[in-house]
Amino acid sequence: MDPSISPETQATPPFFKNVEFDGILSCVHCGLCLDVCPTYRELGLEQDSPRGRLYIMRGLWQNELELNQDAIDPLNRCLDCRACETACPSNVKYGELLEKTRGIIQENLPQSFKEKLLREVFLKRVLISKNTLQLVSVLMNVYMTLKIPKLITSTFLSKILPKNIVNGQSMLPRFSGSSIKKKYAEKGNLLPTHGREKKFRVSFFTGCIMDVSESATHEASLKLLRAAGCEVAIPQEQSCCGALHVHSGDRQTARTLAKKNLAAFGIDQWDAIITNAAGCGAQLKEYHPLFSDQDSDAKNEWHAFEEKVIDILEFLSAVPDFPQELPWKNGEEVVLYDAPCHLKHAQGVDKNPQKLLNLLPGVRLVPLTESDWCCGSAGIYNLIQADLSNAVLQRKLDSVEQTLTRHPGAKTIVTGNPGCLFQIRAGIQSRNIPLRVIHPVEYMAERLLEH
Repeated sequence: MDPSISPETQATPPFFKNVEFDGILSCVHCGLCLDVCPTYRELGLEQDSPRGRLYIMRGLWQNELELNQDAIDPLNRCLDCRACETACPSNVKYGELLEKTRGIIQENLPQSFKEKLLREVFLKRVLISKNTLQLVSVLMNVYMTLKIPKLITSTFLSKILPKNIVNGQSMLPRFSGSSIKKKYAEKGNLLPTHGREKKFRVSFFTGCIMDVSESATHEASLKLLRAAGCEVAIPQEQSCCGALHVHSGDRQTARTLAKKNLAAFGIDQWDAIITNAAGCGAQLKEYHPLFSDQDSDAKNEWHAFEEKVIDILEFLSAVPDFPQELPWKNGEEVVLYDAPCHLKHAQGVDKNPQKLLNLLPGVRLVPLTESDWCCGSAGIYNLIQADLSNAVLQRKLDSVEQTLTRHPGAKTIVTGNPGCLFQIRAGIQSRNIPLRVIHPVEYMAERLLEH
């Protein structure tokens, strides 16, 4: 169909009615996105490139393609890493278009029993229930304390259990058995600065899985924020950010979660809403496409909320005299840096976190040779597209090994997103690479002396 045809004159299929989709016409099919696309680099197929997927989405929107499995499969194979957006000279909002299309697919096509079970139990029950998440965390903490993951991966069970279950053992979060929100609710919701003059009043987003796992990351975040002169609040009514729901097409549940978070955080009482998870931050900063049918006042409220959200590394890099005015360990160390996709490509945040870490006395930060290459985690992608996810991961691990060869003294790699932590940690373990994988704030908190 002629690109000059306006959206109003197209024979738009019923399921695209009332969906803002004309941004797809911005794509000029230049192909600059091809080399940065993980699935295209792995499969070499046009339909598995951003340009090819945009062709498919446009064909569906213009009623030239049927909404069938042949059209859907390439869209499902996309990691939604957003590297194509960074490379795109036309500023095509690929992620938003893909997520809207996945929403249309989810609403208009029947789902398999496995998919229904995943959505109803995991996405709509576990992730959005604080009590259920804590129960899961307690059970998983026992599971890991009993060393069942090692039993599965290193005995005959690895031969008889499904491959995805075996591989998944090494990607499990570090479940703490407790909730950060509940812990600090008992101490009062507003944490004072660490004996310093108050500079900012911020609120802290704990997430869903992160609230009951990776507690060291949250504790380190709170330590650094308070040392930087922040009073920190942890709203108890906050909920899951909804990223996994949006990526899988469940926009209705995502809208419900967005409204809960807007009510929990508000927009006027905080200097910033801090998050330490790149994927969560990207979703919190992109709530407005979920509400494109609202009036201008409501849209302005969503934009105001989004403008308050900031990644913790980006926030700390803008705090005056931080980290120079604090006492740090000064032992020399080389640290490898991985840039999470949803930090660099979705949020456009990359230089300041690196600059911040390089300011630590004795620290020399070295980005991986392909620091911004996707690790293959992508939410639950490593569960539903396990083989392709693993192929993408192998390239990331090659990058780690290449960088480590040039900097053999490095003992730590940092990455600012939980999914990336789990995925890269598992890959490092599988290749016996002598590196620990932690969040940048954990590394910073380790080097901060008590004061």
